[in-house]
This record gives sequence, C-alpha cells and structure tokens, in this order.
Amino acid sequence: MKYKALFLDVDGTAVVHGMKSLPTRRVAEAIAKCQGIVSVCLATSRPLEFALPIINRLALSGFCVVGGGIQIYDPQQRKIVQERLFPKEKVLDIYRVARLCHQEVGIYDGVKERPYKGGKPPEKVYALYFPKVKPHAALAVEKQLKTIQDVAVNRMDSWYKGYEWIDVTDSEATKLHGIVEVAKLLHIKTHEMIGVGDGYNDFPLLMACGLKIAMGNAVPELKAIADFVAPSVEEDGVATVIEKFILHE
Repeated sequence: MKYKALFLDVDGTAVVHGMKSLPTRRVAEAIAKCQGIVSVCLATSRPLEFALPIINRLALSGFCVVGGGIQIYDPQQRKIVQERLFPKEKVLDIYRVARLCHQEVGIYDGVKERPYKGGKPPEKVYALYFPKVKPHAALAVEKQLKTIQDVAVNRMDSWYKGYEWIDVTDSEATKLHGIVEVAKLLHIKTHEMIGVGDGYNDFPLLMACGLKIAMGNAVPELKAIADFVAPSVEEDGVATVIEKFILHE
C-alpha cells in the first residue's frame, strides 16, 4: 500500500511527554526523509502556541490538527485555515461539573489558556480544560462531562506529573473530525493515511486512518485496536514506523 499522509500525535508519540520536549535527531531525520513522499501532519491536543515549536523544528509542510481538533493550521501559509468554536451556552455546564467534582477548570480563548472561575466567558471560547485531575478521579469527571450534549471529552496525561488532563471541545472539534477535513484539503482517502498515537485521546486519530499504529508506551486499549505496535517513544518508535511503512528500509 502506498500511503499519502502520516498523522502523528505529539506528546508520547513524536516527543516524550513535556512542554519543552523536542523530537530526537533520529525522529527528525526520518521525518525529513519522508516529507517528499507523504504529507507529514500533526494531530495534537496542544494549542497552536505549544505545537509551533515542534512544527517549526521539523519544518513540517503538512496541515496540522491542533487543540485536539479545534483548529487546522497550514505551516506553509502560516495561518489557521479552519476552526471550530466551543458552544458558549455549555460553558457554565462545564463549570458546574468542575464545582461538583472539586476540580480546577480553565478556558482557552484562542490566544491563551487561563483559569475560569465562572461568570461571563470570553467573546470567543475554543475549549475548556481540567489540568490537574487525579487518576482515580478522572473516570468520574469524564462520566459527568459526557452527560452534557454537543461536547467532546478527551482524557490524556497532564504536563503536571501524577495527574491527568481532560479537554472539553465542541462535539465536532476532535482529532477525527480534523483529520477528515485535512484529507479533503489534501484530496486523499482516509485509507491512504497512517495514524500514530499513544493515549486515550488518540482513539479518534487512529479511527480516522487506514493504518492504525500504537506506540509501545500506548495505553492497552489503543494497542488493542492497532494494526501495528511500534517501539516506544523513548526508542524512537516514530522513526521505526517511517522506515518500515514509508521508506521501506
């Protein structure tokens, strides 16, 4: 099968978890080699401001799904080409869940993330997030959030050690929706795409792509639906994927 696009999650896939982490030399070189063969795209929950260092370091030219699906960024034009706002009428519903579950909650207005203490939301809202959820409480918080209609809920490892992070976006602002839109922009079919991820929030990423690949450090549930399990992020698993399925080395 000749693939035409490669979609990579960032934290735990392209880089080890960490706000300032960058791809290893081997991963960067493998991506550079394959960019003339396939479109290399990111599909990350990072907002654009935190995804840009990775995009720039890798000199990516493929469309990137950022914010978990709230925006599609074109590195060649250096601009956002599509975006999906959060339904403002749902903001207070999310805040009530935060209060009920005794959790911190923040709001992303497209420019910066900030704590949200209730009241009138910003003019534009892209997502709400729970940055420091203890693992034993994450399932209960997720369950409460999923009772709210027209929103998507995604769990992932937090940048705060020992915690999980939960993003809440519009129901059509997910990695799956973003990747499907990128496929339209590239004029390719989803079965011509490779998706690589590691976390619970990467289920939509893998389900959008023809070849589903989980990292060696992925959660067991993601490995269960994968066509191939790559070495871990610490072992440069992304480079192995590129060498095996694109460069055929």
